[in-house]
Amino acid sequence: MRLRRIVEAVPVVAAVTAALLAAGCTTDGGVRVTPTGLSAGRVTPEVSLTPIDPGPPPVVTVPPPVAGEVARVVVTKQGSGKAFRNVPGVPVAEGHTYTVEVACAAGRATEGSSYAVYDAAPGTWGHGEPLYSRPFACDGAVQRTVHLGLPSGRVQIDVRGLPADAVTAYALIRPE
Repeated sequence: MRLRRIVEAVPVVAAVTAALLAAGCTTDGGVRVTPTGLSAGRVTPEVSLTPIDPGPPPVVTVPPPVAGEVARVVVTKQGSGKAFRNVPGVPVAEGHTYTVEVACAAGRATEGSSYAVYDAAPGTWGHGEPLYSRPFACDGAVQRTVHLGLPSGRVQIDVRGLPADAVTAYALIRPE
């Protein structure tokens, strides 16, 4: 019985092997390319490895300061690097909520940037973990985080992970 199944399977295996070889497959893991560009009845698409020019980066306009603004950072392209300008504002008022607004423009839209809010009391800037942090896309769109409660006192905001081709970015904290 078992020998009969094996004998009946031989023509099936031979047919499948012939079909695979006709489709351009080989048994050694390689692929044969037919001169017509056809494989198994389908047209092989042409692939271009040349990057598409994304055009100019989007324009990001940094809004003017408003009364009660807590902090802002503005980043501009400067030569092959970036210039960061931190602008302190008024201290966070107890019991108020705030909005963080952030935007970034680069040659190509990217993910991976983030903003972070830090305690800015004397001697604390640059030390310790952020009070709040959130990712944002560097794609020219203005993104807002609303109803953010912060501890009273001075805070600062910073941006991290900007792409190398970023031309403008800002982050600010305003009262709601």
